[in-house]
Amino acid sequence: MSSDAFADVAKMKKIKEDVKKHEGQLVEMTLEHGRKREKNKIGRLTEVYQSLFIVEYTDKSGVTENTYVESYTYSDILTEKTLIRYLD
Repeated sequence: MSSDAFADVAKMKKIKEDVKKHEGQLVEMTLEHGRKREKNKIGRLTEVYQSLFIVEYTDKSGVTENTYVESYTYSDILTEKTLIRYLD
């Protein structure tokens, strides 16, 4: 195992701890969609598990209010495919 792998394991542990500390709070997720396209969404970090975490979003576009959830892995954040910003 290279020292990079150890560094990644340490970073992953830190990401998990940070996410766990903010459970129940508002977060802004920035999702990469290739070719410099990004999508920002604000939701509530509702559940934190060993290998992933859940963010609940409310879509207020249109007549009715829809709530939906999306799951993310810690490696999404490690590889910077997804950025998380804590708002509360």
